[in-house]
Amino acid sequence: MKRVVYLILFSFLAVVPIQAQMGAAISHYNNKKYDKAKEKIDDCLNSEKLKKKSKMWYYRGMIYIGVAQNPTSIYGALKEANPDAMFVAHDAFKKAMELEPKKRGYYKDSRKAMDAYLYPLAVNEGVGLYQSKQKERALKAFELGQTLKPKELVSFIYGGDVARELKMNDKYEAALKAISKFEPKAFSILAKKDLDKLTDPAAKEARLKKEKARYVGALVFLYRDTKQYEKGVAAVDEGLKEFPNDEKLRALQVELYVKTDKLDQAIKNLEAAIEKDPKNVQNYVNLGIIYEKSGNAEKAEETYKRCLKVDPDNYNANYNMAVLPYNQAASIIKEINDLTLPQYNKKGKKMEAAAAANFKKSLPYFEKLEKQKPKDGSILRPLGQIYNFLAKHAKENKQEYATKYKAIEKKISGE
Repeated sequence: MKRVVYLILFSFLAVVPIQAQMGAAISHYNNKKYDKAKEKIDDCLNSEKLKKKSKMWYYRGMIYIGVAQNPTSIYGALKEANPDAMFVAHDAFKKAMELEPKKRGYYKDSRKAMDAYLYPLAVNEGVGLYQSKQKERALKAFELGQTLKPKELVSFIYGGDVARELKMNDKYEAALKAISKFEPKAFSILAKKDLDKLTDPAAKEARLKKEKARYVGALVFLYRDTKQYEKGVAAVDEGLKEFPNDEKLRALQVELYVKTDKLDQAIKNLEAAIEKDPKNVQNYVNLGIIYEKSGNAEKAEETYKRCLKVDPDNYNANYNMAVLPYNQAASIIKEINDLTLPQYNKKGKKMEAAAAANFKKSLPYFEKLEKQKPKDGSILRPLGQIYNFLAKHAKENKQEYATKYKAIEKKISGE
């Protein structure tokens, strides 16, 4: 009997120091002595009983956050000796939550700690590691941020950029696909300077959409550059549902349609859609853009005119009808500027007349657009350039064009 008693007593005495480690770890943590806290909480892993307590795992997570956050100047080589401290913290919090299936105890504390402390730590560590040219570790940190807060954009943006630089196309693709699912308003963190300068809500919305479209385009470019053309077609078609007027996406669509032998079929599909629903003006616009980007300006113009018969004030059709001849005129002017004096004397005047004819063709559409958006610089600037050119090179009404040019310039300058 005595031997049994001694064995039980010995066993009891051996367990007490192990259980006391958690209290000591918490005490050191509260006093911000993270080196000693880490030593004690690590010892807790030797106890099967403590390993079943969510409290132990929660404090393990908090202590390792402390290890990861604090500078070497205070805690010596502690942080450098534990480069994966924040990942250890993440695993600890997850374990604490697993041990609370009814979401009691330290479940909520662990969830809160991951959101409030671990997420910003992961992002900041990622930035610091990237700046110190440790890109692989930076990417790992940003991926942790993505796991912790999948509805926060910044870690996907940073992680995607690093993956692109590392030429890890699979991770870059995953980041871009996640980014494309965010609403445009989430992109305010990337366009803050521009947004601060804008007062018109519509202009702000357009700026945010432009920022998102840039990342949608990046995904399509990735598929194109890696010759995943079918994926590219699916991505660009999806992107154009949200951004039907994005010129870069539309150009990529045509390019990918050509590479996948789908251009003719796309045209047939849109013509069929128009025949089925002739009042759906967006189908005309989309078809016109496809013709335009594929180099068939004549068919594009014809299609935009069809659209304007249905909806004379359609902004996109009017804009594209304005831009087609405007770009042709601008191209001619560029050629004129490259002429030598003898060349100009030979054909310069004839080329100026051709440019003027195209500007005149463009003019009524830009004037209609100005009435719709009287303060839009993207309308006022080309309109002013048309008036200025015609004031110098038109055969008639030069003074009228000159007067209109001055009025436009005052609008642009805000007088």
